[in-house]
Amino acid sequence: MAKKFVSHKFGRFAKLGRSLTKATGHLALDKLGSTIDKAAKKKKEVEDLHRKALAAKEVVKSMGELKGALMKLGQMLSITEDLILPPEITQLFRELQKNAPPMRREEIESVFQKSFSKGPDELYQRFNWEPIAAASIGQVHEAWIDDNTKVAVKVQYPKIVQAIKNDFDNLEALKKVVAVLFPRVPNIDSYLIELKRSLAQECDYRQEKEAVDFFREKSQERFPNILIPKTYGELSSETILTLEFMEGHDFIETKKYAQERRDELGQLLYDFHNFCFYELGRLHTDPQYGNYLFKEDKIIVLDFGSVRSFDRDFVADYIELLQSIEAKDLTRYRRVLLSFGFFDEDDPDQLFSDHLEMVHDLYRPYIRQGKNAIPGVNPLDLVKGFVDKIDLKGRKSPREEFLLLDRAHLGLYTKLRGWQAAIDWVTTKEEGWRLYEEN
Repeated sequence: MAKKFVSHKFGRFAKLGRSLTKATGHLALDKLGSTIDKAAKKKKEVEDLHRKALAAKEVVKSMGELKGALMKLGQMLSITEDLILPPEITQLFRELQKNAPPMRREEIESVFQKSFSKGPDELYQRFNWEPIAAASIGQVHEAWIDDNTKVAVKVQYPKIVQAIKNDFDNLEALKKVVAVLFPRVPNIDSYLIELKRSLAQECDYRQEKEAVDFFREKSQERFPNILIPKTYGELSSETILTLEFMEGHDFIETKKYAQERRDELGQLLYDFHNFCFYELGRLHTDPQYGNYLFKEDKIIVLDFGSVRSFDRDFVADYIELLQSIEAKDLTRYRRVLLSFGFFDEDDPDQLFSDHLEMVHDLYRPYIRQGKNAIPGVNPLDLVKGFVDKIDLKGRKSPREEFLLLDRAHLGLYTKLRGWQAAIDWVTTKEEGWRLYEEN
């Protein structure tokens, strides 16, 4: 039997508080320490990972049951692979998509009645009451409009809007979730403001319908191999979205494709990303694996609930950031970093110089002509030495746009790395810069 969804503030944070208490209890053991030989050290590493996994399980369980902002945080972590957290832990967050408790039948019925004064059985020829996917805002069902037309129907969780509002009314609890997993995290207030804005947008399926229609119209001529579902406006509302049902392989299956096919998919995904950012000034910013399906020569993009627009000044500064890295131009680099809020005016010049040196080394593989694959090394391992030199805790986070921009970039990076795709990094990027300047 499905558990009753908790939307009120006290119930949500009582549940979360219990999970955080258990999680921090598991992690507290990490602080004991001892003098040990190499064999014991290896054993301790395994035990530490086990404790961190137990801690993550406690938080993941609450995220799945509470949905809303908490589940969204977990989904963001799910796309990081082994870049930030051990893969055993990110896999737990990926399971959120499969294991989030579904709505009860009467709750689904009530959502339809409020939107259409009709139940799903009256609107569709056939409606599958068992969801095929669960997310932070709603769940997805199969339905048929007629014998030949199968659709996907997103149904929003009742009271989810109030639940999200309650989550953000208690920012300290959200910060504690992050701090359990990232003890040295800087000040994340601007990112939480952006997360709040993004989730409010996701709660209005009319906005998602507009985004789906926008990207479909803008991309179908330039990118015929990027498939985006059409929408059914007469069967959609603020809390229900009906879309064309599309099928394909999941990302794990694509790893079995021939390398040539993976290279082609990687190039297609990268080119589409550049087109959206530089030419449209708008990005699909929910890159978790469940939002993409694949055929050997096509990419199906789903779920446009999280979409971010970027104004021309931001895109211009971002282009200047990349150009200053390529040229190792410290003056330009410093100016852009300050405008984006990465550092403060009173930070020492050496900090900017060291940062540029580090970022230029990371960026070097992506400015080489020809087709090149992502290096096998974890880039975060390369920045660890630099990060260890500065005190991140309490530092402000950069401008809020970077939460979703970095999320989109990370999703692109992990897919290209997973495919080991060799692609041309330079041509469409510089073409995007040129077209941006001409528009």
